Amino acid sequence: MGPLEITGTGRLILGLATGMVFGFILQKAQVTRYEKIVAFYRLTDMTVLKVMLGGILAGMVGVYLLKDLGLVNLHVKSTILTANIVGGAIFGVGMLLLGF
Repeated sequence: MGPLEITGTGRLILGLATGMVFGFILQKAQVTRYEKIVAFYRLTDMTVLKVMLGGILAGMVGVYLLKDLGLVNLHVKSTILTANIVGGAIFGVGMLLLGF
């Protein structure tokens, strides 16, 4: 079995489906609610932390499972520091404008 190669429209549909499932899980966990985010920053409700850690753990297991099954080839890309700073700034401005 070779590497998992998804290109074109299939890749877009898979990305859309994955994003919808992820958004559904965030909504069901009520992580998108203003009160939950504020409570997380005040260290009174750890729901946001649990969801984030659960997502990270599931991603780690999934990536290495796909690697062990030989379905993907992993390679480390170089870091573009400017892009990371600009992306973080855009995210921060978005959070600020939404009132979080």
